[in-house]
Amino acid sequence: MAATFACIAGGPLCRLLESAALDAHRLEPSETPFGRSEVLFAVEQPAPGLYLVPRQLPGQGRIGPASFNYRATLYRLKDLGVRYVLSWTGARTITRQLAVGQTVLLDDLIDLTHLRATSFFERRGLGMLRQFPVFCPTLRAVVEGVLAAMKLPYYSGGTAAVTEGPRLETPAEIRLLGSHGADLVTHQFVPEVFLAKELQICLAGAAYVVDFAETGSRYRPFIPGELFGGLTHSSQADRLEVLSRALPEILCKVAARLVTAPKGCQCEQPMAAHIQENGLPEDWHHWFD
Repeated sequence: MAATFACIAGGPLCRLLESAALDAHRLEPSETPFGRSEVLFAVEQPAPGLYLVPRQLPGQGRIGPASFNYRATLYRLKDLGVRYVLSWTGARTITRQLAVGQTVLLDDLIDLTHLRATSFFERRGLGMLRQFPVFCPTLRAVVEGVLAAMKLPYYSGGTAAVTEGPRLETPAEIRLLGSHGADLVTHQFVPEVFLAKELQICLAGAAYVVDFAETGSRYRPFIPGELFGGLTHSSQADRLEVLSRALPEILCKVAARLVTAPKGCQCEQPMAAHIQENGLPEDWHHWFD
C-alpha cells in the first residue's frame, strides 16, 4: 500500500514540475470551508500516493507568504488521506555552524508572523494544543535516514525564526533573533505546522540553507572546518544545485520508507482530549461546523 505523503515547497518544487522529473498530474483547486485550496499535483510514478504542493506554480511569479491558503490546502490534503507532510523551504543561517547547501531538520521554531490564520478554530478554544514536539519526530527520523543514506549534508536539530515577509530582516533584527536562540530565519513553516496538529497530520520541517542572514558585517562568515573559508570546496551555487536535483529522489525514498514506518505516532492524537471533552464527532470534517 502506498504511503499518503505530501511535500510543500517553493522554487525547487516548481523547477521539479517544470522538468517533469516526476510523473504527476495536476489537481485543480477545490472549495473547502476555508476557501479554495491551492493547486496540487498527484504523483503517478515512481511514488504513487505522493502529493506535491508548490508554493509557486510553474510559469507564475511568487506570491507573498501570507497569501497562500494553508488552511484550505491542509484541509484538502487531509481529505485526500494524507498522513505525512514535509514542509521544505530555503532559509538563511544566523549561526556560523551551518553552511550553504546544508539541510536542517528542525525541531523548534519562533513564530513572528501576524497576518496568517494559524488555527482552524479561531472562534473556539479547540486550537489550544500543546506545541511539543513542534515537528513530527517520526517523519523527521525518516527524512534524516534518507538524507544520511544519500550522503547529503544535513544537520539534525535547529530552531527557525519565521518572519512575516516578504521583506528581509534588518541586521539588528537578525542579531536579536540570534540572541533568542534562532539558528535560521525564513518566511515559511507557519502556519502549516500548527494547522497539521489540529488535523492530526504528521508534519516535519526541512530548511535548506541558501545564504547567510544579514548581520551588518561586511565580511562573510568563516565556516568552521573549511580551509580558507571554503575556497577549496565547490561553490555555494553548486551545492544548492546538487540538493535541488536530489529532491525527486529524496521524496520518493521518504515515501517508500513511510510505508513501513512505525504506527501510533503521537501526532495522530493531539485532538484526543478535545474530542472526548467537547463531544467532537468521529468524522473530522464536522469539527468545524
